[in-house]
Order: sequence, then C-alpha cells, then structure tokens
Amino acid sequence: MACMNVLLIDDHEIVWNGTRRLIERVAAEVRPEGLGRFEAVRDIDAAMAFDAGDFDLILLDYHLPGVSGEAALASVRHHYPTTPVCMLSAETTPRKVKDVIEAGAAGFIPKAYGIDEMEAALRVVLRHRVYLPADLVLSEDVARPRDSDEMSPEELARFLGTELSPRQRQVLALAVRGLPGKLIARELNIAEGTVKVHLSMVYKALGARNRTDALYRVFEAQAANVLGD
Repeated sequence: MACMNVLLIDDHEIVWNGTRRLIERVAAEVRPEGLGRFEAVRDIDAAMAFDAGDFDLILLDYHLPGVSGEAALASVRHHYPTTPVCMLSAETTPRKVKDVIEAGAAGFIPKAYGIDEMEAALRVVLRHRVYLPADLVLSEDVARPRDSDEMSPEELARFLGTELSPRQRQVLALAVRGLPGKLIARELNIAEGTVKVHLSMVYKALGARNRTDALYRVFEAQAANVLGD
C-alpha cells in the first residue's frame, strides 16, 4: 500500500502546519507508509497547478478568496475527478452539510472541532470513508420526509445484506464512502456507465432519490458495516 498524499486548500496559512501534524499522526495509524506528500495552498487557482492524479485526498475550506463554497467544490472535482474531496467549514448548519454532500463532497468536517474530534474525523476520511457529524445526520433540518411504506432501519440493514447482489453491494459501499463514479469504476475494474446503472438500480430498490439520500439512509440505519470494506 502506498503512502497517503494530501492537498489542503485553506487561505488561513496559520492552520497549515497544525493540519499537517494532525494528518501525519493519523496517517501513520491508517497506513504503514504514513503520509507521503502534503501540499497546502490558499485558493482554487493555486490548487489547479497540480496534476489530476497527484493526491489521494483533498481537504477544501468552504470559505476561500475568489471562488469558494460549492463553486470551489465543483472546480476541484472537475480538475481532480477521481480524488475524494472533503469539505472543512466553520459553518455547520444541517442545510449546508446536506447541500455540500449533494454537490459531491466526500464528507464534511466542522473546523470548530477540538483536536480529539478532528483526529477522529480525519481517521475516517483518510480511510476514504464519508465523515458526517452524527448530530447533523440526525438533525430535523436534514431529515428526509418519510413515506408510509419506507423500510425501518432494521429492515434496511437486512435488505442491504441479503437482497443486493455482491456487485451492487460493492458499488454502493464505495459510493457511500464518497468515491466518485470514475474512481469506483477504477476500483472495481468496470466501466463508469456500469457503475451508474448499478447505482440507479440500488437507489430505486432503496427508494432513494440519489447518492445523498442513500447515504443518509444507510448512516441513519447504522448499516454501513453491512456493506463491508
């Protein structure tokens, strides 16, 4: 397994060294080789100077000079189509979290976290898992309207474990980890179009509208472990 290469996009240079130390410490736990390359830049223009395949993970501050927010996320995802992008923000309203995930972020970490909380969150994202603050996942502002015939959390967990095909389970597991379609296709050695077909079938079976809806249902049911690693 190769070392972890991380790009931080944050205009507050005072946080660069602290973030690097946190990532170095956590990466050493996650991968035997630890952290390899760490780059930090102030804005989107500087982030575009690197090659598309240079990084395993990108940490993106929500508020940046020039292009920021969801527009910045879109630019980064376009330039790095196979790299998970995790958003960092001092604003943690449930609606903002949901909007960021719907825009394609692979996770959301509040910048107000203390060291222990930040390390716990980074352990998740460095393993290419989606990180969402638990209190926001279950917030009333984020909660989905429920249909009368919707599966209960227990029924959903059983459904994921028994009714999906092994390939559907693999594709969904990677999707809820935040991996883009191109990276899912690469991981499983299948066409990107095949990934889209599998996800469409799974979302329909779950009664979910999209990846975000499926992610919230799986997280709310605490059923991610059913999908495997």
